[in-house]
Amino acid sequence: MAAARPRLLVGTLVYTGLVVSLIGTLGTPLIPLIVHEHHVSFVAAQWILTVTLLVGAVAGPTLGRLGDGPRRKGVLMGGLGSVLAGAVVAATAWNFPQLVVGRALMGFGLGLMPLTFATAREFLPKASGVRVVAVLSVSVASGTGLGYPLTGAIADRVDYRYAFWFAALLTAAAITLIAVAVPRAGAATRLSAPGDERPRPFDVPGAALIGLALGAVLLGFSQAPRWGWGSAPVLGLFAGGVVLAAGWLAVERTSRAPLVDLRYLRPLPVMVSNGAAVFMGFGMFGAVSLVIRLVETPLSAGYGFGGGVLLAGLMIMPVSVGTLIATRAARVVERRFGTAAVLVLGGLVVAAASLGLAGWRGHLAEVAVATGLLGVGIGTAFAAMPTLIITHVPLAETGSATSVNQAMRVVGGSMGSALAASLLAGFTPAGALLPRDAGYTAAFLMLGLVSLLGALLGLVLRAGGLQRSGVAPVLAAGGGAGTAP
Repeated sequence: MAAARPRLLVGTLVYTGLVVSLIGTLGTPLIPLIVHEHHVSFVAAQWILTVTLLVGAVAGPTLGRLGDGPRRKGVLMGGLGSVLAGAVVAATAWNFPQLVVGRALMGFGLGLMPLTFATAREFLPKASGVRVVAVLSVSVASGTGLGYPLTGAIADRVDYRYAFWFAALLTAAAITLIAVAVPRAGAATRLSAPGDERPRPFDVPGAALIGLALGAVLLGFSQAPRWGWGSAPVLGLFAGGVVLAAGWLAVERTSRAPLVDLRYLRPLPVMVSNGAAVFMGFGMFGAVSLVIRLVETPLSAGYGFGGGVLLAGLMIMPVSVGTLIATRAARVVERRFGTAAVLVLGGLVVAAASLGLAGWRGHLAEVAVATGLLGVGIGTAFAAMPTLIITHVPLAETGSATSVNQAMRVVGGSMGSALAASLLAGFTPAGALLPRDAGYTAAFLMLGLVSLLGALLGLVLRAGGLQRSGVAPVLAAGGGAGTAP
């Protein structure tokens, strides 16, 4: 079923993607202000970011499955309603626990991107639907680049609470647009199987197990730099995550209506996309966290730029400019060389950005060029990932399959940020507050080398002779984009 107003639908979905990605980065520039306002430590203040990522990753697979049914529009509006409520709770917070609760509610927005993918795939023509999904995936990086300077400017000029009020206004606009522009899910997403007239039941055990597994792993990564990688709590969280993940796989194999149909995670392009999501998330979030910390480092350290929240945000803004270039570059490369080549190119450019910062970061211009390259690389890679997935899964599995990819990005981002922070801590002399400059060199080198692994995964697909369009497996099964499976 085609949308009555496709341009309005595309604009609504892209706007929603930008709002959702902005929500995820909203807390980072505000952390120094939260420390001062609520008299908490930097370690405690980090929870306004950590809790949002945790909730988003845990809620993602559940929202993705719910969005593959007739409730998609309601789930989109309900998830954004939670973001709106969370923004109001955070804006009116009179103590730190209330602020954390507000940010937790806002985390539900991070799980909504797969629903925008599924909507574009169902209600737009096949070719344009795939292109729009790529643009939506790139909007995650675009929103990150816009979110930092925007919230930084608000925090520098007025009370930080206005940043949350601004997020509430943006979210309210997204809810209104979805109510007007997004059609209700069609018959292709309503049934548990073709020809089966019964609604698909929801996999409660699967949702609980994957949520707990992701939560344990992400919490372990977020706290490892503070508690120690070899500490009993961190090792316990990692071990618990592995056990819960094994339990989830066992449940999904036997479930009549699994939360994630494991058959659609097995095709090589889907596995490569999910693996690349870990490496690209690792490189992106790790580099962004290091650039912000570097720009805000006092000049007395012998390096850094002594900047405030606004300058740090402006140094991340080139990421958004880079993603605009990436959108066009990805189309050209895909047409000539195939989707796998797009993924390879993205990984190489992200690696070049991080490796460049390992050697050249003495001037703000060098940092800005590197973050622009980071945007080009991340935008290119992010455009390839969902394309590889949706061209190898049926329409009715779009939200579920892409939600796994989204969760892998968050896991990779948590790993990158945590390991980068640990490296800096390792280069911090005893009794000192700031690391030596060599710590940044080591951290950027690590991020660059890990990003290269994402490019190598793309080469696996190139070597395997993946079709340029990547659509043959789905079309052969009768489940091409925009058609019923």
